[in-house]
Amino acid sequence: MDSKLIQSFEELEKLFSSRMSEYEDKLLKATAVPDPAHSDISTLSRDFTDFKSFVYRTMSHLKTQIELLSLGLDRHETVMRRKILLFHGIAEKPNEKLNDTILKIFSKQLKIDEIHPEHLDVCHRLGSSQGKTRPVLVRFINMDHRRLAWDSKTSLKGSGITVSEFLTKTRHQVFMAGRKHFSVNNCWSAEGKIVVLTPDKTRCKISSMGELEKLMALYPACSTTPQESEAAVNTSPAKATGPSPQAAPQKAKVSRRGRR
Repeated sequence: MDSKLIQSFEELEKLFSSRMSEYEDKLLKATAVPDPAHSDISTLSRDFTDFKSFVYRTMSHLKTQIELLSLGLDRHETVMRRKILLFHGIAEKPNEKLNDTILKIFSKQLKIDEIHPEHLDVCHRLGSSQGKTRPVLVRFINMDHRRLAWDSKTSLKGSGITVSEFLTKTRHQVFMAGRKHFSVNNCWSAEGKIVVLTPDKTRCKISSMGELEKLMALYPACSTTPQESEAAVNTSPAKATGPSPQAAPQKAKVSRRGRR
């Protein structure tokens, strides 16, 4: 919705610019005539200039307000998703009992005995079936169990199952662009934030495309291997807007070292 609003605003801005340029050209032509039909053409010209300045100033303020609203909405949505994890690679079966499947993964593969059925709020497939395995969305009752599962996800390495955060659409776009520029190994997510490891080994937490673009301007020559670039471009969880399942375990490991 926010992207459509911004697009609509940009179209309106182009329309204003187009019409005003057209009117300004006509006004200049009228002014160039030795004996203009309008006796007060200079006043009209001045009024037009003032009006044009007012319109552009107003549109600039409106654009700023839309950007702030979009940012606030994204932050709110991120907070609403903070207790959610996505599990990728769990084979779909008819009449499956996902709660039991997830709990079995916790106990058998992640070696977590502290999480029980009463600790899971929601557990279901994400999106509609389109012939490929859909991720499983798991919402925990509290953050402690969510962190426990997230911090243990490296135990799933080699199992075909991966865990990712449920990023908003905006942050997922930032995440994918960050991986494409800085490489898969230098960009991951942590509690809804996108973490970028710059060439000088600085960890930067970002949440918007504007912040990423500033980093890309500071470090324009970051290169990726063909394999990393392909992984970053091709990763697209169905409606999950989460990070790449293939690289998630490794990112979490690095992130935890940074928090210690």
